Amino acid sequence: MAETMLAAPIASNLRENEFQRYYEEAGPDYAAWSAGFNMHFGYLRRGANPLNREDMLEEMNRQVLQRLRVTGDRPRILDLGCGLGATLRSIARALPSAQLHGITLVPWQLEQGRRLNQGSERSRKIELRVADYEDTAFPAETFDALYAIESSCYGTGANKAQMICEAHRLLRPGGRLVVADGFIGPGKLRGPQWAVYRKLCECWVIETLGEIGPFVSELENAGFHDLAVEQIQARVAPSVFHVPWVTVKFLLTSVLLRGRKMTRARWNNVLAPILLPLVGYPIGPVAYFLVSATRR
Repeated sequence: MAETMLAAPIASNLRENEFQRYYEEAGPDYAAWSAGFNMHFGYLRRGANPLNREDMLEEMNRQVLQRLRVTGDRPRILDLGCGLGATLRSIARALPSAQLHGITLVPWQLEQGRRLNQGSERSRKIELRVADYEDTAFPAETFDALYAIESSCYGTGANKAQMICEAHRLLRPGGRLVVADGFIGPGKLRGPQWAVYRKLCECWVIETLGEIGPFVSELENAGFHDLAVEQIQARVAPSVFHVPWVTVKFLLTSVLLRGRKMTRARWNNVLAPILLPLVGYPIGPVAYFLVSATRR
C-alpha cells in the first residue's frame, strides 16, 4: 500500500524533471517557428494569407481572447502554461489595462519570458511565476478569465480533471475558461497509429492528450456551463503545413551551418510535429479544438 502511494508522486516528479529538461534544451529552437516565441499552432481567419505564419500564430491569440469575453476596466487574466509569455504580450497590446499573469513549470521559460516582457511598457506589467496549474498558490476566485493554449495536454489524465478543478477554484463566478489544444476526438487509436501516438507523447513529454468527451463532461461536473466546443482543424491545418519547411530550414541553418549539437530533446522537438499528421484528423482521431466555458 505504502509503495503504491509513493509511486504516483515519484513518477510525477520524474515527468516534471523530464518536462523541464525538454523545454530548457529545445525551448530556444522555437525561435525558428516564431520570432515572437508563440509556442503553438496558428489560426487562419478568412481572407488571411496562409503563408504568413506569424500572423496565424497571433490570430490564435486573438481568437482565444475573443472567447474569454473579458469586461471591466482591469480584468485579471491568467495563462495556464504561459511558455515565454507570447500570448500575454499579445493580450497586453489589445488590453493595456488588464492585469496579466502567467505560470509555467520551467524556470528557463520564466527567466526568458521576463526578459522578453521588458520590450515594451505594456508587457513589463505582466507577472510571471513558476507554478503548477493543477495546484497553484493563488487564492480562490482571483481571476476573471483563464486560458490554456496547447498546455492542457500536460495535465493529468484524459479528462484533465485536476486542471479543471483548479481552474474552477481560481475563477470568480461568471469567469471564463478557454482551452485551445489537440484532443483525441470521437474514435480510437488502433494498431500502428497507437504506436505513433505513444511516440508523439514521448517526444513532447505528455502523459496523454485529453479526450474531448471526458474533458467536456468534467467541465460540466466541475460546475461550468455555457460550453462551446469548436473543432477548428481546418483553421489550424495551414500552420501545420509550415512544419516541414521550418524543420528543413532549421536543420540546415542551425545544425549543418552553425554546428549546434542536437540533443535527444531537440530531436524530439523536430520529430513530434512530423508525427502529428499521422494520427490527426481525418486520418486519425486526434483533432484540434477550442473549448470555452463559464464558471457558475
